[in-house]
Amino acid sequence: MAKLTSERVVKRAYMREVIWHFTQQQYDMPPRVRVLPARPVPKGPVLPVRPVGSTTTATVSAVRRRNCELDPHLRTQITTLKESAGWSYGQIHAKFPDLPLSTIKTTCLRSRIRHKEISMKRSGRPKVLNEEDIQKISDRIHANPRVGYNDLLAEVSYKCKKDSIARLLSVENMKKWRVMGRPYLKSEHAAERLAWALKYQYYTKEDFDRVYWSDECTIERGIGLRPEYTFIRPQDQGIQGEVMPKPYRGYQIKQMFWASFSGAPRRSPLIPLYGNPESPKGGIDANILLELYQRILPTLLIEETSIFQQDNAPIHTARIIKSYLAELGRELMIWPPYSPDLNPIENLWMLLKQHIYKLRPDLLHMANNNTTLEIMIATAQTAWEQLDLSILENLSESMPRRVKAIIDSNGWYTKY
Repeated sequence: MAKLTSERVVKRAYMREVIWHFTQQQYDMPPRVRVLPARPVPKGPVLPVRPVGSTTTATVSAVRRRNCELDPHLRTQITTLKESAGWSYGQIHAKFPDLPLSTIKTTCLRSRIRHKEISMKRSGRPKVLNEEDIQKISDRIHANPRVGYNDLLAEVSYKCKKDSIARLLSVENMKKWRVMGRPYLKSEHAAERLAWALKYQYYTKEDFDRVYWSDECTIERGIGLRPEYTFIRPQDQGIQGEVMPKPYRGYQIKQMFWASFSGAPRRSPLIPLYGNPESPKGGIDANILLELYQRILPTLLIEETSIFQQDNAPIHTARIIKSYLAELGRELMIWPPYSPDLNPIENLWMLLKQHIYKLRPDLLHMANNNTTLEIMIATAQTAWEQLDLSILENLSESMPRRVKAIIDSNGWYTKY
């Protein structure tokens, strides 16, 4: 007779059950009762019976779900009865009838390799990527840090998915970051930056506290918002209204300001700049800046040892500006081109913009008119005065580190 397959065996067993149930209903036969053999009585001394309602820890029977591993406390009870009390496996099984005898034996045998009866780590499924594949991925990343995940998958012949590559890199403490935006530097720019850093490499914090950092900044509504974070998942944020509305695109009110500060700490007012109607384009020119310098700098640069800093914008290098600064009799810091990372006031502008929307979050939804512009100017000046003086000190204190970073990078980009 041909050997029956497992599928045919299952079908025959099913048909026998169907026929048996049919005969039970057809001839009203008494139901079949299957009697299980009695549980064997364990050898050895008779164990005491746990009294009803007792809560003693030593006599509590194990309450355990099926197909779940034992907790460390129950394992400790079993191993203590076996090793310290000298109980047999049968006696322990009589105390914990819900546990199979094989589980009790395995628990006692593995207690020597477990730490505090805690389950050991499973080996799990074998890894898809071997050491050679991991090395290929690492070499490709070091050769081209901007390589994409699809290229990395091709490097290992598509053995896994993109998520597996991401998890592998996470274990290796490697993560893709957004590339920082920086001004384009040429070799001559790097050389000038390095020369500047070498000139001021021996300046201490006290020396940099004499420097008054200055710059202009345009504050435009909706620009400079601080990112907000929530515990609501991205797919649920829109449904629950947990979003950060932004202004409509198109023209938004904006205003240019000028300010200066030092690590002494001292700071100038935040001064709004308005265009010159007599200039060809009606913008801010050297005459506007000269009027501001004549009004502010004599009262700001009181100490004769003060140093004034400004960048190389065309209005700063105008002849009338240079002539006035020479008459003022204060040292002027020569500034390298394309170096916003060296000017700590750039960090101050970012904090200022964030503080503006903290004071007046409703600015985002106001109309584009002169009233809103006046509110924004007043709020910006209030926010400037509310910036803590310790921030000015900390920014000035960072200058020796910035100088060192320029020297270490040989005049090229830094982390600032």
